Amino acid sequence: MEIIKELPRVEVGNRFLRNLLTDCNTHGRTKHLDLNGSIECYKCNDAKIQKARDKRLKIDSQNMKALMTTKMILKGVSINKGRFSDWQYDETKNAEQRDKIAQLQQYSESINSDSPNLIILGRTGTGKTMLANAIAINLYLEKEQSLPSEFDSYNQQDFYDHTCELKTSCNIGSQARARWSKSQESEHDYLRNLAANELLIIDDLGAYDGHAKDRERIAQIINLRYKKSADLDNN
Repeated sequence: MEIIKELPRVEVGNRFLRNLLTDCNTHGRTKHLDLNGSIECYKCNDAKIQKARDKRLKIDSQNMKALMTTKMILKGVSINKGRFSDWQYDETKNAEQRDKIAQLQQYSESINSDSPNLIILGRTGTGKTMLANAIAINLYLEKEQSLPSEFDSYNQQDFYDHTCELKTSCNIGSQARARWSKSQESEHDYLRNLAANELLIIDDLGAYDGHAKDRERIAQIINLRYKKSADLDNN
């Protein structure tokens, strides 16, 4: 960048800064202030700052996508199967199935504290778990779309913590009992964390709940989720 001429100095506080007219190879003639002897085209500098910001946001977005995938796996949501697009339509019930799935998609895209509870009923092998998993995936993708543009404005590690969890009724009982041993988390805290999810999917509700205590736990979770959305998937 070539200095063409020096303009009248600019007073900033108790300092006088050189005011320069320069010729930038990229942006042509531009005015600049000499800060601590550094003379650089402000447009070039702005472009560098924007490029660095875009690079950081891209890395942050990649990190958040990886974090979301990890959280989904830990929460029992399958990322490789069980999407609405994977559904195989029955030719004899095509229109009815498309209508039902459209309703489930709409439900998954607008889940909030006022959303109604949902019960999916059907025989074994009819796709209840797949549809429940598709709802969970859609909710995570909706959550991803709500990421702030400035990643410093929230706690990245906690962002997906209470989005959605998919567990069988049987697994809830066994994992709760596992807290009876030397665990950092008590059974009550485990149930409370389950209930804290924006969406809680209980698969095979009531199946293999051989003990009254197991059924009491499910009732306790539902009670904890009073006025919260809960998706109950039942055989």
